[in-house]
Formats: sequence, structure tokens, C-alpha cells
Amino acid sequence: MEEGGGGGGARSLAPGGPVLLVLCGLLEASGGARALPQLSDDIPFRVNWPGTEFSLPTTGVLYKEDNYVIMTTPHKEKYKCILPLVTGGDEEEEKDYKGPNPRELLEPLFKQSSCSYRIESYWTYEVCHGKHIRQYHEEKESGQEDLQSTKEERFPAVHKPIAVGSQPLLTVGTTHISKLTDDQLIKEFLSGSYCFQGGVGWWKYEFCYGKHVHQYHEDKESGKTSVVVGTWNQEEHIEWAKKNTARAYHLLDDGTQTVRMVSHFYGNGDICDITDKPRQVTVKLKCKESDSPHAVTVYMLEPHSCQYILGVESPVICKILDTADENGLLSLPN
Repeated sequence: MEEGGGGGGARSLAPGGPVLLVLCGLLEASGGARALPQLSDDIPFRVNWPGTEFSLPTTGVLYKEDNYVIMTTPHKEKYKCILPLVTGGDEEEEKDYKGPNPRELLEPLFKQSSCSYRIESYWTYEVCHGKHIRQYHEEKESGQEDLQSTKEERFPAVHKPIAVGSQPLLTVGTTHISKLTDDQLIKEFLSGSYCFQGGVGWWKYEFCYGKHVHQYHEDKESGKTSVVVGTWNQEEHIEWAKKNTARAYHLLDDGTQTVRMVSHFYGNGDICDITDKPRQVTVKLKCKESDSPHAVTVYMLEPHSCQYILGVESPVICKILDTADENGLLSLPN
């Protein structure tokens, strides 16, 4: 700090050499002229006198006269300390920028009919660009409540083959393609070969049942950055299930119970920089009714540092929830 003496000079204090910390000018001093405290050799500073005239540097860090702080010493001396400007170094780039403005960048979003979604643990946020922003919660039992939505009427029509001539109509049985597809997806999911991927924002998430949970970000220039959030170990999960709820039920109106959600523990992830412990995640599997078996909702929460909750909702899970045992482990339906 620069201190103005009675003779209008200034001095700077710095360990081992002259370093200018804050530039100050004496506004007023109470009590008239006063001798400076006696210097002690115990203080490891060197005093530099720049002379009776001292001015701010004209190069390097910029200063503004109105960017100052008034400091008062224990002796009621007031100093005007002019602070250097903190710059990010992007001013020149902003001046030279001649690209599209924000509205021009968003113009393609206003023209498209699709909307953007952010799915949290309870609320879902819908942004239809240039139209509206909605926040809603969808109950799996009753469906999404939305007073503005309308449902188009459908009329069932059954068309049966008609026999022509006197020849009898022969059939060789019926094969349900959708059931074969669903069963195959369930087998691949339980084997860990069919993984769920999702998420919004910077990080995306990958969940492979009975294998791992990964968090990753893909960049065109730097490639893919991946973090192991948790890996599967059945013995560790069973120990975890003894102290936590691995299988949650939903009570129906007729008094019967169905499995609403199962929770699995995945530990031994990558070491966390904050806790210096392996990351771990609790995966909550829920049913998501949809006409498409590939529809999936994946979201992640972090209630504690590097201890996560991964929510996974998919039609594939609907048909295997009731197979969960006391530890929440799933199996192929009968």
C-alpha cells in the first residue's frame, strides 16, 4: 500500500523487493504533521521512496479514477486507494465479433416444431421455443395432468380375412412380432448388453444393468470424457439392501400390491476429488408406459458430493418389476 507522508512522498512495502499492491493518495490526516512510527529490523520489508511526485503507470493494468476505496488507519488517516481494473481479456474479441446476434442464433429453434425437455426427479420442464414454457409432474398411475391438452377420439376397426370360393381358409397360427421384440429387449437388458443412455446438459449418462453407470461428455475436438460413477457387485448390493429399501410397492384399490420401483447399489466408481473416496450411485428403476419399447428417461441427482441417484424409466422395466426378489434383483418373467 502506498502511504502519503507529511512531505507528499510515498513509500511501498514489499518482501524482498518493491511490489506495488494498492495505490493510495492521502486525503486528509488528523492532528497535523506527525512522525512516522520507528522502523524495526524485525519487519522483513524494504522501504522504497519513489520521490515527492508519484503518478499512476500509463501502461499495463488500467485504472479509473472513480474505482476507489476509502481506507482509514487506526490514527484516523484517510487514504484514497485506486483499484486496478479486473479484465478477462475478451474485450477485443467482443469488439471484433461480426457473427450473428442472439436472435439470429435462436431463429432455427423458433421455426422447428419440436420442443426441448429437462427431466428432474419430480418436475419435467418443457420449452417450446417461441411458444411457451411448461412445468408439470406426470403420475404413472393417472397420467400427465394438463388442462390444455386434448385427446383425439379413436374408433376401433376390426378387419377379418374373407374366404373366397369354396376352398376353406387355412391358417398356420399367429406370431406377435411386438412380443418377440419386447422379450428380446428384456433379455438383452438383463444381460447388460442393451444399455440405457440419456440426460440433458453437459453430461450424459449410460446405465448397463448389472455392469456399470457411466457419466460422459462428447466433444468434437477433444473426444469423449468418461467418468465411472459406479460398478456392479452383487454381494455389495445385497449388503446395501439389508439397510435400505430395495423394493418399493404400490397399493392398488383392490388391496393388492405391485412393485412400483426397485433400487440397486453400484459402488467402486472413480475416486472423487472432493471426498477422496470412490464414487457410488443408487439406481432407481421405474416403469414408463409408452408405445415405443425404446423410450427411456434418464436423470441424475447428487444429494451428497460424489454420491448419486440415477433415475431410469423405461417400458422395458414395466414387465419385469414384479419379478424383483427381496433384494430388488430382477429376472426374466414367466
